[in-house]
Amino acid sequence: MKIDEALNSLENSWSRDEVLVKIKNGANSESIVNDFFSNKKEEIETLSNFINPEEKILLSEIEELSNIESKLINKIKNYSSNNSQLSNGEKNQGKRLEPTQKISFNLAVFMMKWSNKFVFISLFVLSAIALSKQAWA
Repeated sequence: MKIDEALNSLENSWSRDEVLVKIKNGANSESIVNDFFSNKKEEIETLSNFINPEEKILLSEIEELSNIESKLINKIKNYSSNNSQLSNGEKNQGKRLEPTQKISFNLAVFMMKWSNKFVFISLFVLSAIALSKQAWA
């Protein structure tokens, strides 16, 4: 199997919407990843055969970036719950917050927009590296 076929197969088989449905149905992240890995083992092996040590460093950096994004999401989620607790506490004391401007923030839209771009850029970089490696070989 060629690297571009493996990358296309992996990209087409990973759907954020399907993963969200699995999460809503009670599947944990470990089982989702293990199922994907077992179903796409051949493509993952093909991809891993083309990854050299420099690219593994890049993958580690991408993984760290994903961890940072996860922490940011968690902090945003906790901030909004802490903020609502603060509002309830202030209401109990008889103080009112004057709304100056309503800010609408849709986290799901934010994550769909940036996560898809991140995955696309990552796959694009990996395929570009693999193609350049083939060209120099």
